[in-house]
Amino acid sequence: MKLTREERSWILYDCGNSAYSLAVTTALLPIVFGMFNNVDSSMDLGYFNSLASIIVAVLSPILGTLADYKDKKKRFFLFFSFGRCFIHVVSSFCFSG
Repeated sequence: MKLTREERSWILYDCGNSAYSLAVTTALLPIVFGMFNNVDSSMDLGYFNSLASIIVAVLSPILGTLADYKDKKKRFFLFFSFGRCFIHVVSSFCFSG
C-alpha cells in the first residue's frame, strides 16, 4: 500500500501528538501537581485529567467544524500550537512557596 505525502504527514502528526499527550499526562502532570502543598489527595490529578478530557471531548467537534467551515485550519492549528507552547513556558515558572 502506497501512502501519499499528505497521509504520511498526518500519520506522523498523530504519532507526535499521541506521544506528547502521553508524556504530559503520565510524566509531567504528576510532578507538577506534586509540587503544590495544598493538593489534598492524589485523586485530584485524576479529577483534573477527567475534567480536561471531558472539555476536549465537547470542544473538539465544535472547533473542528468551525475550522473546516470557515477554512481556517492553519490559523486554528497555529493558535493552539503557540498557545500550548506559551502554557508550557508559563507553567515552568510555577513553584510552591
